[in-house]
Amino acid sequence: MPQRSLASLKRKQEQLQQEGILQDCWIEYSKPGGTAKGKGRYGKLRSRTPFANGCKSRYLKDAEIELFQRLIDNGRELKKIKREIAWLETRKRKPHEAKCSSVSDEWYTPSEYIEMARQVMGRISLDPASNEVAQQWIRAKQWYGIKDNGLEQPWQGNLWLNPPFGAGLAAAFTGKAIQEYEAGNITQAVILVRPAVAATWYMKLASTYISCTTHHRIRFIDKNGQQQRSPTHGNVFFYLGTESERFREVFSTIGVVSRPM
Repeated sequence: MPQRSLASLKRKQEQLQQEGILQDCWIEYSKPGGTAKGKGRYGKLRSRTPFANGCKSRYLKDAEIELFQRLIDNGRELKKIKREIAWLETRKRKPHEAKCSSVSDEWYTPSEYIEMARQVMGRISLDPASNEVAQQWIRAKQWYGIKDNGLEQPWQGNLWLNPPFGAGLAAAFTGKAIQEYEAGNITQAVILVRPAVAATWYMKLASTYISCTTHHRIRFIDKNGQQQRSPTHGNVFFYLGTESERFREVFSTIGVVSRPM
């Protein structure tokens, strides 16, 4: 089984906690006793620690069994993820991992770059890959978090997008941005990615839309609001829309703006 990155594990941890969990619990089944007939079974939720009423078990209705089993499965998966996170956070990083920001915590774009995107687009209507921390300064009219799965939601208006780390996520989010823009659902978009010149999704952006390659590495913000050290990779902003000249004026202050031939 391939090792998952720290960032993807923490995203999954947050998702499970939002969905709900039960830990140290299991479901026992028993057949009716006495004069009861039939092949039916009773489901009983058991716990190693007492519930709020002081009991360690309760009978479940048929409609409840599937729900409680999912919560139990979530709890078991969360335990495994926490162990894996602890191992990744305490072990010594290998050289190739030190070059990859995806093994670190999720990073949020500093407010000054969000304001530059706002200068170009006027306002931010949608941030489809976000959370409450980042929205303190992004202030999008609408945003989607992990539980919402922005890839399955409608996109429209002026888009700010910093795709999440993880296998295939940059391709999926940027691909949807292009699709929604070309369909007329998105009016404008500013997309922040790291250079991936060998990737098909990156070349599709670079060959079609105006971009700004920053002359410095962006020091992102962690989940505690602290600015991190400079990453080992650079950053590129892409713009989708009709205000290309405005994008050039604003973003040329932080890097080299290029148009595809």
